[in-house]
Amino acid sequence: MPRVPVSNADKEKSYYKYYLRPMAEPPAGRMEAVSEEPGDVKDALRIQDRNKLFDPGDLPGPFGWWRLEDGTSVIANQTFFPGVTGGMFDWWFAWHPIDRLRYAIWDPEDHFDVYLEDRARTLDFSLSTRERHWGSVHHIWEDIGLGAVDLLRLDFKRPADLGYDEAGIDTDACNALICANCLVIGGAGRPDVPVVMTHFLRPAEGGSELRSHFWFGWQVEEGQPVKSIPDGAIIPDAPNIMLLKHNVIEFTNLAAILPAVYEEEKDNWV
Repeated sequence: MPRVPVSNADKEKSYYKYYLRPMAEPPAGRMEAVSEEPGDVKDALRIQDRNKLFDPGDLPGPFGWWRLEDGTSVIANQTFFPGVTGGMFDWWFAWHPIDRLRYAIWDPEDHFDVYLEDRARTLDFSLSTRERHWGSVHHIWEDIGLGAVDLLRLDFKRPADLGYDEAGIDTDACNALICANCLVIGGAGRPDVPVVMTHFLRPAEGGSELRSHFWFGWQVEEGQPVKSIPDGAIIPDAPNIMLLKHNVIEFTNLAAILPAVYEEEKDNWV
């Protein structure tokens, strides 16, 4: 696969070697497990039940995609992150949007660019790394396999602002929670698509387990989920299928590089 373009200046950066590194391969059978058909809705974690992520044990639908009765949909993925802590994961979401090459090393084949609206907040060392990505807005350009490079706006929020019970964070149930109201900017006649994104990290033997969910057709306003597509509209199959495949690829690679990137770059902000 061809890689996203980089500049000569990028090649001089300490983390350029991660751009050159072969992409980590997803677990055997994982890509093949992405179905062309939606799963049984009884296994879907609905956005209204998102705090069930804190419950012990496995979720009914840890992997797959589902179309719901109102035309909205949800995808779910799980990724094991060996040697990764919640602090590393929070650090990554504060650190990587500062520079497009940092975004590219996450997935050198699909992550083209990132623009961070409030760079000063991310570099405010009076805040924790967790607080520094709360309230940040990322504009990203990536290819999830729909035949074009998509523009997305990710408005990262404090978990409580998206209706999560923060009492469960920094416990055995959760060591990091990254969440955002997102908008996939339409193009070529496609409408904008609202999405709520959650990356829920849980301590596990040898590292952490990431539970990712994307609720298509929703936003969270004042802590409450709001259906944000017209009645009668249906989220098409393709964005669900392709984003799930992309999520498997990008987070498999991030899990492989994050411990080393963190160790080498944790103090390299500017």
